[in-house]
Amino acid sequence: MRTLLATFAVIALSSGANAYCGPVPDIAKDGYQGNDLQRTLCLQNELAQATEDRAIKSEIDATLSKLQRDLQQQKMLQQQLQIELMKSRPSYLP
Repeated sequence: MRTLLATFAVIALSSGANAYCGPVPDIAKDGYQGNDLQRTLCLQNELAQATEDRAIKSEIDATLSKLQRDLQQQKMLQQQLQIELMKSRPSYLP
């Protein structure tokens, strides 16, 4: 059971996005052109993922800011309502 869990953990941790694009080989027989294309595509994918991540983060930040503003506005309205209730309460009530 532990082996199965350990195997699952290793697979889960290693299956994350490989954001690093490997270097191009230094010798011509390995094919500079094909490797350059693969590296360019890898870098393009990495840039697209980073851009998507930033867009998602911006959207989350904007939503969080809106929720915080709404909460602050609700607190202010609640305070105003409490003040109005205190003013309208007869003075002989505790």
